[in-house]
Amino acid sequence: MNRPAPAPDTPATRQARVVSSLAHHLLPVWFPVFRQLAKTVSPEWLGRLSSATVERAMWRRTRVREAILENLSRVLELPPSSAIVEETGLAMLSNHSRLWIDFLRYADRGDIDPAALISLQEGTHLLHEVHDAGRGGILLTAHVGNFELGGFLLREFGFRVAAVYRPDPSPVVERHRVEARRSVGVEGIPVTSSALSFISVLRALEENVLVAMQGDRDISGTGRRLPFFGETASFPIGPFRLSAASGAPLLPVFVLADGNGRYKTIVKPPIPVEGCGRESRDEAIAASMKTFVTLLEETIRAHPAQWYQFTPFWE
Repeated sequence: MNRPAPAPDTPATRQARVVSSLAHHLLPVWFPVFRQLAKTVSPEWLGRLSSATVERAMWRRTRVREAILENLSRVLELPPSSAIVEETGLAMLSNHSRLWIDFLRYADRGDIDPAALISLQEGTHLLHEVHDAGRGGILLTAHVGNFELGGFLLREFGFRVAAVYRPDPSPVVERHRVEARRSVGVEGIPVTSSALSFISVLRALEENVLVAMQGDRDISGTGRRLPFFGETASFPIGPFRLSAASGAPLLPVFVLADGNGRYKTIVKPPIPVEGCGRESRDEAIAASMKTFVTLLEETIRAHPAQWYQFTPFWE
């Protein structure tokens, strides 16, 4: 693929570079402050502060804004210049802020009842069935809804939960995120290029842990391309291989904001990943991936402002 030509050096592009540089250097300072504010400041007021600072800075970063608009234009089947696409993009940034506000707020406060945050539960009995079977389970989610808060809500059911994640480039942000996860009772399994990451997940499954994994960003570039909103995109194959290798069931899980400050926990029936020989197993993995991607597309179509993507997804 040919790379696009560099943007012309104009006052607008120079301003965008300044904004991008400031955002990059100020984030390690802003994030700890944001976490402290989340403990005491109401979500509504903190949301306003975020709108005037972080969200505005992100929207003024040309590459980020264009990626958001291009991604949502495919989902909404409208031109990137459409007012509806722009409104949805701005709503997505606002929802992304609220994701972090709620996660950090509830992680650092012991007076929050997880059950009070859930307005609807769907398929919770499936989690209990998987846990009772004793083989662990892979909770396959995506960057949709409040995936970070999912572990806090699952703690209400008494499960042991681990999250497979890619470490943040900022050491400061990474440290605070790890601390927040630990506060809500979620173990972390960092993903690296080492095969030990795979082994760590298998070991957790053997200990009957519910392991949460993301299924919408093929960071390694070694996934499988599947139809997605009219084009093909690459999706990670790792969760499906882990399910096939371990025998642990793979359940699609989403934690979606309901618009009233509460959340809906959606657990779908396990997606089978079966096959005896290598060829049949590859076919089974391909079929199971297609099932998940179809479900993911349906979820995003219903909640486009809760799908958090800041780079061109179909590249």
